[in-house]
Amino acid sequence: MYGGEIISKILAREGVEYVFGIIDGTYFGFYSTLKKYGIRLISPRHESMAAHMAGAYYRVTGKIGVCMASNGPGVANILPGITVENAEGNRVLLITSKRRPQITDPDIGGAYQYFNQVDTIKNVVKWSASVNSLERIPEIVMKALREVWKGRPGVVHIDIPENFMNAEVEEPPLWEPHQYRRIHRIYPPPDLVREAADMLVNSEKPLIHAGTGVVHARAFMELKKLAELLSSPVTTSW
Repeated sequence: MYGGEIISKILAREGVEYVFGIIDGTYFGFYSTLKKYGIRLISPRHESMAAHMAGAYYRVTGKIGVCMASNGPGVANILPGITVENAEGNRVLLITSKRRPQITDPDIGGAYQYFNQVDTIKNVVKWSASVNSLERIPEIVMKALREVWKGRPGVVHIDIPENFMNAEVEEPPLWEPHQYRRIHRIYPPPDLVREAADMLVNSEKPLIHAGTGVVHARAFMELKKLAELLSSPVTTSW
């Protein structure tokens, strides 16, 4: 298989249905294998829109949004999108290609369509890393997926050289999602839930101001039911 096909297989095990991005030969080994694993590629007119589509997909479905961008100009174009999606707290995985290490490490100024993508992106996302050997693709991809589901939702990024993406490799052993990240929700202590319920029931004029926690928890029906029980108006954050 291609090195990029390892990514496709891991994403399929995560239940990913769509990848948003514009194709480029530097990661042919990735996107050319998506259909094999039941993943559909959606191409916008601009890379920044790919990030927004991935963020919207997460917000609507609760499933991780995945977007991709090719090295240099493609990565530069997607920066505004991932900056917004990270600030908005949407779970998005960004996959980018980069030039082969032989012409970029150590940093060689003037290399075609090249800049230090990880050092640029890490300032506007939750987590960013580069794959420095073909054998580490599974490890870094699974690490990124662990990070995207950990803590406050946001964008995580993996940067993979073109020669790793398109190299032919033996299929490596891969873990299932439950082996490298939490797959079950964390529930609050019952006594705190009861305390909050008492405060609401005994309040005179309750008003619910719902934030994105409702979106992340997929608690739409619970919010509706609570508002009806309290006869409470509901406002929402931006």
